[in-house]
Amino acid sequence: MKKGILITGLLFFMTVSVFAGGNQESEQPQGAEPAAPTVQEAMELSYAYGASNAGPFAETNQWFCDEIKKRTDSKVNITIHWGGTLVAQPQTLSAVGKGVADMGAAMGGTTVTENPHWSTLSLTGAGSDQWAIMKAVYEVTNTNSEIKAEMDNHNVVPSHGYFPGTPVLVLKKPVESLKDIRGLRIRVATPDEASAWAKLGAESVTLSIPELYDSIDKGVIDGTVLTITWCDTLKLMEVAPYWYRLSNNLLGSDVTTVINKDVWNRFSMETRDTIQEIIGEYNEKYTNAVLSLEEKVLKDGIAASSFNYESIPSDVDEAYTQAIFDAHEDWFKRWDEKKSKNTRAVWEEYQTLVRKYEEEVKANGYPWD
Repeated sequence: MKKGILITGLLFFMTVSVFAGGNQESEQPQGAEPAAPTVQEAMELSYAYGASNAGPFAETNQWFCDEIKKRTDSKVNITIHWGGTLVAQPQTLSAVGKGVADMGAAMGGTTVTENPHWSTLSLTGAGSDQWAIMKAVYEVTNTNSEIKAEMDNHNVVPSHGYFPGTPVLVLKKPVESLKDIRGLRIRVATPDEASAWAKLGAESVTLSIPELYDSIDKGVIDGTVLTITWCDTLKLMEVAPYWYRLSNNLLGSDVTTVINKDVWNRFSMETRDTIQEIIGEYNEKYTNAVLSLEEKVLKDGIAASSFNYESIPSDVDEAYTQAIFDAHEDWFKRWDEKKSKNTRAVWEEYQTLVRKYEEEVKANGYPWD
């Protein structure tokens, strides 16, 4: 399996249309869902993907498209355009809504002012189990009225979800207590992470992933928060051999595959049901691929003494957890109190679902086990 998880993301569900039969006009209430075509027409669809075709996310998305073609007897054929060659990643959401691409791995954060409810799913500290988070992201994206309204405004419907993997703090030097965090320059990827580390006395830095190795090596930064597989892909253990787990830094994502609503309405009901079936399989297949790859990276790295992997000191962990909680409150105040949104309610609904699936894991294990 190729290494690296290429952050980009995904989602689908149902939408709208109008039905008329014979010589009688059939009036429907405004906003009523359309009748699906009874026969699936042949369709050649484009899928905009902002990253390369390497890693579990890319591979599982290719599987998703291949399965749709296979199970619709080649009626629906989807071609993925890798590396942002069709649409640049930040423009994917609007481009799909306008029909420039039929589908695409879109990101809410690039248009956060238009999608604050959807973007709430990207907050850190989402739960303790990646599969539970993945399932909860998928469910809340497809059922929450605020998020569905944001999707409708863009003329898209959501499909399957995404999670980036397990983030770790990798540093050039070891950390023994909270005082060792103060003054460090740490690269982070999300606003709430930046706020949290700042509260611990570190300086948050924004850098692209390809810049990380040289930046750590030259002392521009002291380390980064990054997923296990990306750390391995970039060989960060060569310049930052101290890898730390935190108890409350797992996150879901506002990265989602969206499909143009007008294209979705051209799918027959049988095709829609088939796609929903494949989505369920996708969620399990992708999560299993990510967790298996992380397990292999850690096993091989520890066996080769490539890096030191351990829990962050307890005083750091406790301070970080509180800082993340404070960062969440800052987010809710920003959107709910100042902009009259309902991001707190979205987060609470999301967390209820995370806990539900965490209990399911405890009781039954993972589906692939």
